Amino acid sequence: MAENNYKDEYKIRFEKLAKIRQAGVNPYPAKFNKENRVTEIQTSADGIGLKTAGRIVDLRKIGKLVFCNLRDEWGRAQIVLKQDELGKDKFTFFIKYFDRGDFLGVEGNIFTTRTGEKTLLVKRYELLSKSLLPLPGKWHGLKDEESCYRQRYLDLIANDETIKRFKFRSRFIKILREFYAQNGFEEIDTPILANQASGALAKPFKTHHNALGTDIYLRIAPETYLKESIVGGYEKVFEVARCFRNEGMDPSHLQDFTMVEHYAAYWDYVDNMRFTERMFEYILAKLKDGKKKIKIPNRGGGLVEIDFSLPWKRVSFCEQLIEDADIDIDKYENADKLREAIKRKKIKIEDIDKLGRGNLIDALYKLVSRPKIINPTFLTNHPLDLSPLARRSDNNIKAVDRFQLIINTWEIINAYSELVDPIDQEERFRVQEKAKKDGDEEAHGKDDEYIEAMKHGMPPISGFGMGIERIVALLTGQTNLRDVVLFPLMKPKIISREEQPIWNNKENNCAGAAEEDKMDLGIDIGKAKELFEKYLKADVNRMHSIESMTIMRSLARYFKKDEEKWSIIGLLHDIDWELTKNNPKEHCIQAVKILKSAGATDFMINAVQSHCYGCGQGDNFCGAQELLGKHRTSLIEHALAAAETATGLIVATALVQADKKLASVKLDSLKKKFKDKSFAANCRRDIIIECEEIGLNVDEFLAIGLKALQNIADELGL
Repeated sequence: MAENNYKDEYKIRFEKLAKIRQAGVNPYPAKFNKENRVTEIQTSADGIGLKTAGRIVDLRKIGKLVFCNLRDEWGRAQIVLKQDELGKDKFTFFIKYFDRGDFLGVEGNIFTTRTGEKTLLVKRYELLSKSLLPLPGKWHGLKDEESCYRQRYLDLIANDETIKRFKFRSRFIKILREFYAQNGFEEIDTPILANQASGALAKPFKTHHNALGTDIYLRIAPETYLKESIVGGYEKVFEVARCFRNEGMDPSHLQDFTMVEHYAAYWDYVDNMRFTERMFEYILAKLKDGKKKIKIPNRGGGLVEIDFSLPWKRVSFCEQLIEDADIDIDKYENADKLREAIKRKKIKIEDIDKLGRGNLIDALYKLVSRPKIINPTFLTNHPLDLSPLARRSDNNIKAVDRFQLIINTWEIINAYSELVDPIDQEERFRVQEKAKKDGDEEAHGKDDEYIEAMKHGMPPISGFGMGIERIVALLTGQTNLRDVVLFPLMKPKIISREEQPIWNNKENNCAGAAEEDKMDLGIDIGKAKELFEKYLKADVNRMHSIESMTIMRSLARYFKKDEEKWSIIGLLHDIDWELTKNNPKEHCIQAVKILKSAGATDFMINAVQSHCYGCGQGDNFCGAQELLGKHRTSLIEHALAAAETATGLIVATALVQADKKLASVKLDSLKKKFKDKSFAANCRRDIIIECEEIGLNVDEFLAIGLKALQNIADELGL
């Protein structure tokens, strides 16, 4: 619904609310005695009386009849209001003042329409809540992905599949708890706030505890506390735990997520594999009627069939890499030798020369093996380097007794025989602590309290961790974990007045602010393309302008600005580049003459010139003295400077991929290249960071830019 129509609708409904009050009706009563679910309308015999309530999600007025679809948590059903049944006054009141979105309590009898639809004939009704804002479109529902995440309540109302998905999640957790109870496990709670960030290799969220006067962390995982409970005498414990990892977000990773972890005394990891198979057999029997083959989307969006039939394949980490890369990692005791072996196989791993042995092995596995694993597979005997809390294998001192369950290329479960030797654990913590001091933010810190607990004696233990979002996403056919989080964290849409960029501050008269609202460029896209063809001939310059135009268009779409006009500014920002390449001091100066002669407005010219502001004397990109002291102030100026600079970084990152394709560039990789100032050194990071002046952090900005260029990769030949 257009914004003006949205405001008009609010005004109309607000006026209805006033008239409802004037009529002596309370539009927001305290309660309603709901005796039946709405869906009972569909299953009850004719003549049966029901009393139910729900939201009106469809409303059709036909003469002296009104047909409504009423919806509650369990579904929807049809009701009908007749003037002859209710009386003229009550019927007219409904016609005048009720809308889609209102909550309605009704009482009446069931009948079957001529089309065979079970319907409730309303004998009495009561307004339970007057809605002031309209619901998403009647026929198309809510389809925009960001709106579904940001306003999940509308997604739940508009899309029946959404509420079914979250009910599935609730049932999954309930059945999971049933299974644990049946197998003798106790559910316990452990702290979310902790003195040590322990339990997994990840960067933690850090905060300050005012009362204690110390910095603390949101837990990465509940592992150490659960194992301390084993020290204290429990033998089988589990927790459905919220966990927090201050890392990047993508479709298969969240920073705030739910994990179930369990620990069993006297088990090893093989016992845990058998337990896992039985767990899934139980869950599928309850949730999927025992169905063993399920079709779900793969990472490319196509459907793939997953066969959960037992037993599941078991393969060692080393064996899998021999099969997929022809590299036996056990033969290479250090990173340098393993790196040489990988290079001999012509396998391209990003930042290969910077990775230690453990991360090298992990990167190799994720590149050559994980993408091929579709059906449930236990990957076992991981390298010691990757598992600081796991028990060293008795058969291979370089490996640990560990397994991961991989399904459809996703790591669903991580489990192992726990390390219960306090001396070995203390030494591994020291190694991790050194790595952290050397700059590895994901390294595991030293945990003295846990070591002290271990020294009191621990029995043999096997532990298990499963991401709830991942398994629920898999079983419900979702490719993004946020689709199974009821209210996923989003960047705030509304910025406080104090934090607003100056172009959003209506009291600020910054240069160009008023003109930006009008966005009169003086030329259209047709004229812009003529200038582009006339003044830019070299492929490298043409591609840069097209790349800048494409990112600007995506930014305009994000900020709900005029996409065509933003595209024009991106396309023409370097219109004089080929005329001034031998005299950089004229860059952005000759552009004024070109654009003025074409009919461009001062706003257009200033916007194009702004990407040269402040470059400084002697800068290879621009040395125009008259631009030296100027600064970018508006949304479009900061956007253009950041966008046209980022094109170089994104393209350079593509060119170092094995296939030199944009499609192969991952956001995490691009972010690493941004932080590595020696890479594409001419791409000024200080200018890219100007994205923060338009309300985007660097990660968000790079994600928009990367996606934009990936969409035109064929045109760019990348």
